[in-house]
Order: sequence, then C-alpha cells, then structure tokens
Amino acid sequence: MIGRTMALACGLALALAGAARAEMVDVDGGQIYYETCGPQASEKGPQAIVLIHDGVINSASFDDMWPILCKDFRVVRYDRRGYGKSPAAKAPYAPQEDLAAVIRAAKFDHASLVGFSFGGGLAVSYAIRHPEQIDRLVISGAALNGFEQTKHFRDHITRIMAPMIIGNFDAVVDNAARSGWVMAPGHDAAKAEALAILKASPKDLSHQMRDPIKAWPSDLPRMGEIKAPTLILIADHDIADNQAESGAAQALIPGSRRIVVDDAGHLMQLEHPKEVAKLIADFVRKGR
Repeated sequence: MIGRTMALACGLALALAGAARAEMVDVDGGQIYYETCGPQASEKGPQAIVLIHDGVINSASFDDMWPILCKDFRVVRYDRRGYGKSPAAKAPYAPQEDLAAVIRAAKFDHASLVGFSFGGGLAVSYAIRHPEQIDRLVISGAALNGFEQTKHFRDHITRIMAPMIIGNFDAVVDNAARSGWVMAPGHDAAKAEALAILKASPKDLSHQMRDPIKAWPSDLPRMGEIKAPTLILIADHDIADNQAESGAAQALIPGSRRIVVDDAGHLMQLEHPKEVAKLIADFVRKGR
C-alpha cells in the first residue's frame, strides 16, 4: 500500500512538473542535443532557465539539480557541440549561435542563463550580445572570455589531464579530486559521478582542448553593458585564477552579487546540487 501511494505521488509530481523531453536541433554544420522540463508556460510564469555546462563534462552534470529546478521552472539543458549526445563539430562554429538555436527550439522568448566554468563565459558573452532575452544571469567559476590564464593554472590542468594520453579516466578524476580545487576534499560521491559521466562520454575530455570559446574576442570591455541582475558563485576551494575571475566579474558587471560557496570545488554542481539549485532558484524567483 505504501509503495503504491509513493508511486502515485511520484506520478502526480511528474505530471504537475511536465514530462522531460529530449530532442535534437539542427545547427550550422551539425546538431545539438537538448532536454526540456517543467510546468507549461502561462501568462504569469513559470520562469525559464537555461543550464550551460562546463568545458569538462556534459549536461549530465546537472542530473541531481534537474528535478529540483524542474518543479517550479521551465528548464532546458543541452550538450554543447562535441559533448555528451551532441556530435563533434566538423567545421568552425560559434557557441553563441548554438545557444541561440537551443533557446529558439525550446520556445523561450527570454530566460535566465545559468553557466558553469566555460559555460559561464558563454552565458556572459550571450548576455552581452542578446540583452533583450536575458532575465537574470548566474555564473559559477566562470572562465571569462579575455581573461588570460596563468602558468600556475595551465600547469595544474596539464598535470590533471596527463593520464588522458593513455585514456585513463580513473586517473584523470583521481588527479582532479586530489587537486583540492576541482573538487573539495571528501566529496567521494561527486568524484564517482564525474567518473561515470566521463566514462559514458569519453569524447568530452578530448573535445575540451578544441573548444572555440577562448578564441572569441574578449568580453571584458563590454561586461559593463550587462543590465540583467547577476549572481556570481565561486567555490571556496577553487583555484586562484577562478577566484580572480569571479572578483573581476563582480567589478565589471554593474550591481552584481558574489557568493562564496563553502566546502566546494570547481564542480560544485556535483558536490552540492541541492544547495546550488536553491541558490539559483531563489535568485531567479526575484525576477517576478
């Protein structure tokens, strides 16, 4: 009886939230995989959120945040070109145009953008170029376009990625966990989840080095143009480069707010999905 009641409750929750849909959208020279979920649109809501993953692992990194946000918001997540279920690029492309295609396909006239790491840099770039579409902006450990990486950062990445030469994903994730900044110490569940995602989509790591995001013109001179309310998240264990970029973002984006997330590394969405989802939801709701 209890099991049947729980099953009915879960079914009702899914019905109210709206079933998740997985689709492909055609883009110039390829396709993008995306998923949507959440209540149906109405005159006064719900608000829309676009989740943009980082440069290491695909949108599966949002698995634990997804059902939380889908309860109250229309949400889309997608695999950037060459990640997850999106085929690799066969020709030069603009990630901003891919994002625009996903937003159109999801039928969002406007939305809040939520980007992590490289995805945060993309969110900033898109917000500058399409201000009329952006309700709110949330960036976490963002890799700002135009911010030069230090030798310290490059050396760290080289050491972490070295086992990829022989395809040793376990060692890559072990290195990331031991770094103390990709994941804060003690988050074994997050480490296991990251490893599972990478093993399910091994192309993600190899594609990262060919990602065109850092080839864009610098966004730093135009960040003062961003008018959307902006929340900047940074993990207390994150590396100095990312800490510096979060401070720069706060200085450059008018009226932005910066929050340091405790006991977290660069992949805070895996370490603290409930807490991060709540920070996002609370901030987006203020747009009503």
